[in-house]
Amino acid sequence: MKIITSPAKLMNISNSTEFLKPSKPTFIQEAALIQSYLKEKSPKFLSELMEISPKLAEENWERNQNWKANPTAKESTPAMFAFTGEVYRGLDANTLSKEAVDYLQKNYRMLSGLYGWLKPSDKVMLYRLEMGRHFEFEHYKNLYEFWQDKVTAQLNSELKKKDLVLNLASNEYFKVIDKKKVNAPIINFDFYELKSGKPKTI
Repeated sequence: MKIITSPAKLMNISNSTEFLKPSKPTFIQEAALIQSYLKEKSPKFLSELMEISPKLAEENWERNQNWKANPTAKESTPAMFAFTGEVYRGLDANTLSKEAVDYLQKNYRMLSGLYGWLKPSDKVMLYRLEMGRHFEFEHYKNLYEFWQDKVTAQLNSELKKKDLVLNLASNEYFKVIDKKKVNAPIINFDFYELKSGKPKTI
């Protein structure tokens, strides 16, 4: 089985775990290529690209300047512990047992605009690059065009007979997977909250 989620905009690289040996992301060379183009972009460009404030743009410009393909332990943390958005607060990885972490290492993957495909143990640095942003580089019109074949092939390479794919990712991120080419049934989920007695999308 493969459980797939989106990443989060909020990150914290001070989190870690003794249960995982840090690993290198599968597509680290591709991430380095994307970063080589991001590094050249001004804070103003980043502000417009990501629709963020000038202050946040400056912060992310600095992250781009400091990004490395081979970061030290102090500069990075395993992906499952780095993201701190709503999904990851629910996961609360720091409270998981070794058995749970081992299970997720085998079965859980995160999609990423920068890294493409992440295992829980993969070392990541602080970054911001949403998959759906219209970021053009080389001959690619956007990140979907760059990542789709690579990510779909990687998913298929990890699937076993009778596996299922549990899609817990947002539409923005799961669009990067070519569903017609996935060699397993995909189960999609919608999440709602009751508001005034009616289910509403979160």
